[in-house]
Amino acid sequence: MAFKILKIVLKVALILISLLIFAFYLNFLLKPFCLKMGYTLCAAIGEDFFALYQATYNFFHNHFIYGDLAKMYLVSPYFMIFKYFPASPLLIGWPFLIFTNTALSAYQFYLIFVILVYIFAFYPIYLIAKKFRANNITKILLFFMWFTYFPLLSDLRMGQFNLISSLFFLFSLLGIVFYKPLISGLLWVISLAYKPLALLNVFYYLKTKNKVAIISFVVIFVVFTGGYLLYHQIYYHQAINDFLKLLLLKENRIGWQVHYPDNFSVYSFLGELFYDQSVKLFNIITKLYALFLIGLFLFITYKIKFINDIKAHLYYSLYAFSTLLMYHKEVWESWLTSWLIIIIVLFILASSRKEKLLIFLNSLILGTPSLFYYYELTKNNFWRFLLITEKALPQILIYSYLVLIMVNILKQQKQIKEIQSQGI
Repeated sequence: MAFKILKIVLKVALILISLLIFAFYLNFLLKPFCLKMGYTLCAAIGEDFFALYQATYNFFHNHFIYGDLAKMYLVSPYFMIFKYFPASPLLIGWPFLIFTNTALSAYQFYLIFVILVYIFAFYPIYLIAKKFRANNITKILLFFMWFTYFPLLSDLRMGQFNLISSLFFLFSLLGIVFYKPLISGLLWVISLAYKPLALLNVFYYLKTKNKVAIISFVVIFVVFTGGYLLYHQIYYHQAINDFLKLLLLKENRIGWQVHYPDNFSVYSFLGELFYDQSVKLFNIITKLYALFLIGLFLFITYKIKFINDIKAHLYYSLYAFSTLLMYHKEVWESWLTSWLIIIIVLFILASSRKEKLLIFLNSLILGTPSLFYYYELTKNNFWRFLLITEKALPQILIYSYLVLIMVNILKQQKQIKEIQSQGI
């Protein structure tokens, strides 16, 4: 009896702690102050959102949204480069322009919108957990991880799109779980409109022959992009060149990619290990790493078969999503919000306590404040190494866990095929 009471008390305590921490987050976001626990938590409020706001204004006033022309008619507090598809202002930018008077009020509108979507998003998580018969402890730990995840602050304060894009990716997974391919495909397209984090998931929709998803993708992100660039190329002969320059990241970004205290990418982690020893060795290792990621992804994509096992669909979707995160050279603290979606779904699907413990511990490391405060006190290279390593290693471990799962799925599918062929 006493043990049961203790379990109830612990569950209630976890829920209350989660709500208190989330209340602190809301207070920080709605009444911002300088929080010296992250690089961007004292930075300009809403600055990345201003890129979308300016691009939306330019789009509807027939001004080119990329390159030098984009800042000729400035309506945001300062100019930020817009880096995403030209269809984004048309699909998701217009409400922020129409229903607000200034860029700052538009950011406040966006902030409240994302917070509400985030709170609502726990309901789909609950539905997925219920579908896979998760117990009450699992559900409470999901609640705890969801409402205490610290990188939310960086994403929302800066007006980033990692979180909202990842949330719509989560909603697309709900469509997969409940066999709603139309809904899944459309929600995936909305996710890409905010930010193409789930771009590699196009292979999932190709392999499952989701016509709505593929046609929408081609029309919105290929045909529309080409048409938009050709239209503006007529009067501005640098239009296509400006877009390609942005797409291919031709500028030198090494200062942002190596020894930068807010970059938690694997590329940055490798920079801490090898860059000062030998730039040539560092370049070789990072290129081999990129080839490994791409080669492995293409191999798994080619081999996997999507049959009735819904877990295989989910695991592959998470694997494709994580591959792009692992490939990117600049993973800021706000990008870690995308890993939360992966962690949450993996935690639901995990079949053993050891797997759940591994996922939960990595969630805690990614979801708590970094060592940035201590690095700022000393500006010491060792603290910078610890700061970057602390956030890079959990990403590597979660990705490796996903790779092992994919390899096991391929082995199982091969065994089933052999058994079926012997039966014939």
